[in-house]
Amino acid sequence: MTAAPPQTVELTLPFSGIWGVLQGMDSDETHVGYAAYALDFVPAERLEGAKPVALRHLEDFPCFGRDVLAAAEGVVVWSHDGAPDRPPRAHAKREPGNFIIIRHAPSEFTEYRHLQRRSVQVAVGASVKRGQVIGRCGNSGNAGTPHLHIGLLGSVEPIATRPMRFSRYQVLGPNESWAPGDGTPQAKQLLRSLAATSPR
Repeated sequence: MTAAPPQTVELTLPFSGIWGVLQGMDSDETHVGYAAYALDFVPAERLEGAKPVALRHLEDFPCFGRDVLAAAEGVVVWSHDGAPDRPPRAHAKREPGNFIIIRHAPSEFTEYRHLQRRSVQVAVGASVKRGQVIGRCGNSGNAGTPHLHIGLLGSVEPIATRPMRFSRYQVLGPNESWAPGDGTPQAKQLLRSLAATSPR
């Protein structure tokens, strides 16, 4: 297998606030094969001392409906909206769901999946800016619970992820101190973006 060329586009995190890495790259779960280098994110929650909350409805999940931001400027080359948001923990089906794919450079595209129905705010051919709201987090397609799936693609036909690095973010470390991120978010890390959000 040929190694991907060096990443040229600067990627920033596709959200504002503090989010956690739900599933990392090459996780032996769903991030294998063509999706090996994808990441899944959910907003952070403080659970200490709180009674467990039964998350029965999509609206009970802190991720559902949250803004999804473009990780870099580019042009939308593929998008889909209108797929239903699946009930929480329903049997996952291999369906594309609602998604957006943005081209940033040759062989460098970002994909954003599981978006909320009727939330996609950019059409094919539209130019987007870094930090622009492009949709909202949902539970469409092959998802059990609401989360944001992002990948850097080397090609869109076929879909194939490649290694990706992020900049302008911090990682929460011991004693709740923030430190600069090393570019490769890992499962269970809590992250916060230092990139500015573009106006809608």
